[in-house]
Amino acid sequence: MQRFILLLFTISLLLDRDLPVRSEFELDRICGYGTARCRKKCQNQEYKIGRCPNTYACCLKKWDESFLNLTKH
Repeated sequence: MQRFILLLFTISLLLDRDLPVRSEFELDRICGYGTARCRKKCQNQEYKIGRCPNTYACCLKKWDESFLNLTKH
């Protein structure tokens, strides 16, 4: 009987802990085939390209066109 009471007490202590719904890790998770980040709201220099599994926006940084023009004249 004492073991049962101890077990109930232990379970009640574990259930009483306030567990986070979403961790900080999920907020800055990689998405978009490894090219973008999950954010609550995309920053000014980012495009929203989709949604992450945690329902946040998948944000891709805007490209600087000078980086795309690699040919030298």
